Amino acid sequence: MVDDDASIRRALASQLQILGFDVRVFQSAEDLLISELPDDNACLLLDVYMPGMSGIELSQSLVDSGRHLPTILMSGRDDEATRQIMHEAQPIAGLFKPFDQKTLLQAIRKALRKVPKLLN
Repeated sequence: MVDDDASIRRALASQLQILGFDVRVFQSAEDLLISELPDDNACLLLDVYMPGMSGIELSQSLVDSGRHLPTILMSGRDDEATRQIMHEAQPIAGLFKPFDQKTLLQAIRKALRKVPKLLN
């Protein structure tokens, strides 16, 4: 999960950990890019608007570098411009803060179904 808001990071990480997910938290897109991403059974939860690289730019950067993980975009702005850029980015889901646990779980389950399985 990448979000520049510390309170959102703490709340979502805690909620997801309680639900049994292994959560990696980053305060910026740049922090995620220098980390090692999981190879399978993972998805990204990205804030659309962050200082520096946005969630949309991060998602595209990962795709361009060959690292494909299903992406869920989230934003505190629910306006036409945000809806348009989220739509164009083609995430697995787009969530508007605040969202409830059921909506978040549905998006994560959908994303995890899209994870490519590694060939052994």
